[in-house]
Parts: sequence; C-alpha cells; structure tokens
Amino acid sequence: MRFWARMAVAAAAPLILTGCLWGPGKFTSDLALRKDGTFVLDYRGEVVLQMPDEKTVPEPWKDDKALCYTNGDVGLRSEMAVADAMDEDEAAARRDSEERPCTMAEVAPLKAAHDKQEAERVAKKRKENDEMAKIFGLPGSDEASSRRFAENLRKHKGWRSITYRGQGVYDVDYHFEGRLNQDFAFPLMPDSDLLIPFIVIRPRIDGSVKITAPALVGGKGMFAARAKAMSLPSGGNDGPPSRAEGRFTIFTDGEILTNNSEDGPAPHAAGRQVRWDIGPDADKVPEMLVRL
Repeated sequence: MRFWARMAVAAAAPLILTGCLWGPGKFTSDLALRKDGTFVLDYRGEVVLQMPDEKTVPEPWKDDKALCYTNGDVGLRSEMAVADAMDEDEAAARRDSEERPCTMAEVAPLKAAHDKQEAERVAKKRKENDEMAKIFGLPGSDEASSRRFAENLRKHKGWRSITYRGQGVYDVDYHFEGRLNQDFAFPLMPDSDLLIPFIVIRPRIDGSVKITAPALVGGKGMFAARAKAMSLPSGGNDGPPSRAEGRFTIFTDGEILTNNSEDGPAPHAAGRQVRWDIGPDADKVPEMLVRL
C-alpha cells in the first residue's frame, strides 16, 4: 500500500510542480445512499484550477535591488552577482571599490530592466503552465480555453450548470442519480485521463459500499493528507494548499459500519447522516463504509 501511495504522488508530480491541479473551492455536497441500490450526488459551489501564484506574479521592485559602486559600475544586484561568479576580473575590480547609494537617474533604468525581466519570466511560466495543463486535458489560464472547457462539460450528464467566473474558478451545480452497481467518481473531465477525485463510491460484493472524498480536505491537500495518514515522508507537501471550504454530508438508510467524522452518525429523516466540515485545519480525508 505504501508503494502505491508513493506511485500516486509520483504520477501527479507534473501537475503539482506546474500548479495545474483541480480542486474544490467553497462548496456544499450531499450524497444519498439507499438500500434499493440507488444513490444521488449533489455538488454545488466552486471547482478551481489552482496555479502557483508565487511563480506567475511579477516580483515587485525594491530600491535595494539596484547596486552602485564608487568605480562607476551599476546594475541589478542579482545580475552583478552572476557576473562576478563568471568573471573574476570584474569581481576583483568591484572588491577594490565600495558600494554607494544609487542616484534617481541610475535607479530608473534599473527598475525598467527589472520590470521587463519579470514580465518575460511570468509570461514564460504561464505558457509552460498552459502547455502542461493542455497535455493533461485541462484548460489553460486564458479566458477562451476556460470558457470552451465549461461549454464542453455542459454536454455531459450531471453538469446542470457551469459558469467560468475567471481566475481559474468555475461555479458549478452538479446533480447525478445512479445505481450502485459499479465504481463511481466525481468529477470526470471530458478530455483528461488523470483523475483527481473529489468523491469516490465503491460497491463491494458483500453488499457494503465504501465512500471516500480524497479532494475534500484542507491543509496542504489530498496528497499531503494521504502521506500523513500512511506515515510517508512529506509526500504531498510540495503541492498547492487546498482551497476546499464547505460541508460534505452522507445520508443513508443503510447500516453505517465505519466513518471518520468528528461527530459520528446522527438521526435524519432518511435514516442516518454523517457530515464533515472542511476547512484549512481539516487534514483528514472523509471516509465511510455502509452496508445497504
């Protein structure tokens, strides 16, 4: 089991490193499991394509990035450090000089050079993210591909409405009614072969049903939660933090065998209910086993 957990993290590594990772935002989700072998799943709220903001936002200018010497040399601190490492003569010349405050006339072109470099770096990083996302069948960060993705999802059963709000956030209303005669996972993306499930339903041959909600977890997200649960060394801590915030509730008239909720089963008109409140501190993957 530890081997397969490591493999799951490794398989998702390209998405984690580029930040192309689906996850829930603010949501409410209900799952009804019935003894007659049917289920109803509702998910209302946000689905988010997470991006590494720290890599796709320009680093702001600070005057201490400008470096000036009494020998007349001026430049960006980072560039001059690289030049010194490559050219010993330049490094020696600056060691014989002293740093001095830069004048406003010297700072202005250095700031312009910095802003240009940051714009080029951000554009390159966004392009890399978009290319990686499209390889895995996900939309890029541009508005056009995101809206096309939403239109494609509307063609599939269950997606009653989906609206692209911008900044990688989709407002969705998902409703699916099915039978418990095979495994079921939500969401399935039309052009993506990589499954990052919010909710998984797995019927067993003994009549019980296992429900897990891998992505409905806070903290560092599902990879970190799985790694922690299996005592693996920081398996998912490099991924973007979870933005999941909401409540997941299971209703059933079956016999609840196990669950890892905080409060356990409670009475409900449908029989019993179990709920999980998801937020930044909820780092446990919801799980339940029920016999129908």
